[in-house]
Amino acid sequence: MGNEYEMFKQFLLKQNLKFTPQRKSILDAVFATHHHFDADQMVLILKERGNEISRASVYRTLDLLIKSGLVNALELGNSKKTYEHVVGHKHHDHLICVECGRTIEFDDSFIEMLQEKVCDRLKFLAEHHSLRIFGKCERCR
Repeated sequence: MGNEYEMFKQFLLKQNLKFTPQRKSILDAVFATHHHFDADQMVLILKERGNEISRASVYRTLDLLIKSGLVNALELGNSKKTYEHVVGHKHHDHLICVECGRTIEFDDSFIEMLQEKVCDRLKFLAEHHSLRIFGKCERCR
């Protein structure tokens, strides 16, 4: 970790916001978590690390991390927003089981190429994309 600190500090500076100890603790916990998580799980992770940070502060900081481009928010079929950090991770898409909620990350160069062809054909300049496929995993079929 390191570059994430500078990126977030610069983002906050442009927003006239401070890099508080609470925001640093949340940033540390987010980048130490290498799986999808929701805000309630992040509150628990922070508690386990000895940080008593309010749920509201966690939500606000996650929103700032999304706006800064360091974190993605995903809708994975449940009612909760799920998060993942993006710095240091290759782009990937998601298969989501509608039965058990299991999420499988995958990367497929053929799908990426098809998406680029569609954008070229329609003269569309893509900035980013997210592909989520909902169905039943092997265990639930």
